Amino acid sequence: MSPAAGWVWKAASAGWLLALAVVVAAALAAWVTTSGRARGWRRWVLVAVRLAALAAVALAVLRPAREVALTRVRPVPLAVVVDTSRSMSLGKEPPAEGVRAWVGRWEGRLEALGRAYHVRFFGLGDPPPVLSPGEVRFGRDTTPLGRTLEAVARASMDTAAVILLSDGRDTERPGRVPNGLPFPVYPVVPAGTAAADLWVDAVDVPPVAFIRTPTEVRVRLVAHGIPDGPVTVTLSENGSPLAAEQVRLESGAAEVVLSFTPRRTGRRAYRVDVSAVAGEETVRNNRAFFRLNVIRDKTRVLLVAGTPTWDVRFLRRRLRQDPGVDLITFLILRTPRDLALVPQEELSLIPFPTRELFGQELPSFDAVIFANFDYAPYVPRRYLENLVRYVRGDGGGFAMLGGDRSFGLGGYRGSPLEAILPVDLSGMVPGQAFLPGRFRPRLTPAGEAHPLMRWSPDPAENRRLWESLPPLEGMNWVLRPRPGAVVLAENPERRNEYGPLPLVVAAEVGAGRVLTIGTDSLWRWTLPRVGAGEDEGAYRDFWTRALRWLVHDPDTELVRLAVPAGPVRAGAALELKARVLDPSYRPATGAEVLGRLRDEAGAELPLSWAETAPGEYAARPVVPPRSGVWTAEIEARLGGAVLGWDRLGIPVEEPSPEPLRVGVDRAYLEALARATGGRVVDPRDDGVFRDLEDQARRRTEVVGRRVDEVWARWPLWALTVALMVLDWGLRRLWT
Repeated sequence: MSPAAGWVWKAASAGWLLALAVVVAAALAAWVTTSGRARGWRRWVLVAVRLAALAAVALAVLRPAREVALTRVRPVPLAVVVDTSRSMSLGKEPPAEGVRAWVGRWEGRLEALGRAYHVRFFGLGDPPPVLSPGEVRFGRDTTPLGRTLEAVARASMDTAAVILLSDGRDTERPGRVPNGLPFPVYPVVPAGTAAADLWVDAVDVPPVAFIRTPTEVRVRLVAHGIPDGPVTVTLSENGSPLAAEQVRLESGAAEVVLSFTPRRTGRRAYRVDVSAVAGEETVRNNRAFFRLNVIRDKTRVLLVAGTPTWDVRFLRRRLRQDPGVDLITFLILRTPRDLALVPQEELSLIPFPTRELFGQELPSFDAVIFANFDYAPYVPRRYLENLVRYVRGDGGGFAMLGGDRSFGLGGYRGSPLEAILPVDLSGMVPGQAFLPGRFRPRLTPAGEAHPLMRWSPDPAENRRLWESLPPLEGMNWVLRPRPGAVVLAENPERRNEYGPLPLVVAAEVGAGRVLTIGTDSLWRWTLPRVGAGEDEGAYRDFWTRALRWLVHDPDTELVRLAVPAGPVRAGAALELKARVLDPSYRPATGAEVLGRLRDEAGAELPLSWAETAPGEYAARPVVPPRSGVWTAEIEARLGGAVLGWDRLGIPVEEPSPEPLRVGVDRAYLEALARATGGRVVDPRDDGVFRDLEDQARRRTEVVGRRVDEVWARWPLWALTVALMVLDWGLRRLWT
């Protein structure tokens, strides 16, 4: 209660005022008629007695009283949030000691605020735990400042203010100030000297990186208590350095850009290391990890054609029109057996660059296409072995198109390349290596589910599109698909002892993929339709999907690893999942899944998998024992055949983000105060208490009034009578 007083007259009515006026007038008249007979001091005594009598009469009649307004301040919550993280206890004079000193210094003022506020101490968390001011422990492994303040707001929307005792190092949302807090925040910068340290403050990476394209990684360093000087920043993958730069620390900060060129696609993990500096509190924060998805900016395709057919012409045009394809074409216009009417040196045609293509540049291509190409006059067998290694080991894509110089007619029976072809070339009957005649291909059940042939998500619509295509003409003879290969389309007009002849066949071969198309008339899917003013969408979509499948587009992988969202920390359980499809792209039920988790030093953790749903597998949780870049590898088999494999780089962070940053982040505290209408407070400044007391006064409300009569009525009347008697007696005596 806070009383505010004022004077009032309890009997100040018109009647009483009139009666008082009559009494005063009569008294004055009597005084005028009698006071002139007294002389000297007697006269002034009579005047004083008469005035005292009149005053006593006035007080007795009007009844003066003191009116007191009864007020109160409605108590509202006031939160004192203490940063209980481990980083507060670092250094010789840690901020934690500054927090304790602040609480001790202002204990009395905090108690005084209790008359207008419900003062409560909280730690970090959601919901924030209630603390006892004298028993604060600084050992939390994370610093969720923003989330804690939001939890305080949710718990009590009428919170008047928050006093924040923190170093401003939010480990969950670094540098991000929470928006929309309904109360002002007064961050108190804790006194003390933080530990000397250097750390990687941030690593900025692009959303994706492109294979064979330089990629820049920007690294920001921050130091506290470390003298200016040079440090070395190194970027590495799987323990192998990719780039290194020396940068000079100036005023406790530095920034460096590291550039490297990814050589392989995939979800990869990298590591940044900063050389140690003498006197650091810890070197565990001198490194950082990040994940980067490396994709293809353009699919680099090598097209080798044995002769300029319509099929080659339309395929080359289609690939050149695709902005995502970088096409290199070699077209055989003249064979060594052709009759030359001019000297060889006068021909403008260049020799076929066998060594350059299949010896030097082969790894730079994502896919190789042989279109009606007979290799013998141009490519020695040893270079075909390079092509086999390119597919099996390097994960390259290879496609063979039919024609009168392909498959068995191209001499591939018994060649090294036959080992990776998904069709069996044996049993060819002389004179029937190329089968003429028109036919309408038929999708197989596997083809209807395969992404290469699934032009519409609706199976009925996809079947209708397929059946509406113009018929093809001519087909290479093959015996049957090899084990593990998948027939996507077949020729229902031609059969052998194994059934309809396979037309489009796909297979996973080692790390790569192979596709065979047993005709050179796919161009018929586009020319008649364009001539009739229709869309050539089927031909375009077929080759778009074929290239995506050949180069292992993630959507076409049979085996796909998944890691939970958020950071992975050493010492915490890691749960990996995998999606496994069979070669027809249906969920692979009952697959055998093998895998391992391996770190940069070669230490391994086996992964044990169990099927949780059709085609969905989960690994038993494993615990990476230390931070670093770990790689998860998985292989799936079905019926003894390898379905595929996947590899995923996983950055494993330190067990706790504390203490990866030291010192006070004053910029964050100032931004937080500015955004909420508060201000940063020096620990020796009592301004925060004055602000809160002013707020309390503005919340004062009057709840009632109390009137206290100063003098009781009967003593006043007695005094009045006594003075009147005295006045009468003195006048009789002196006048």
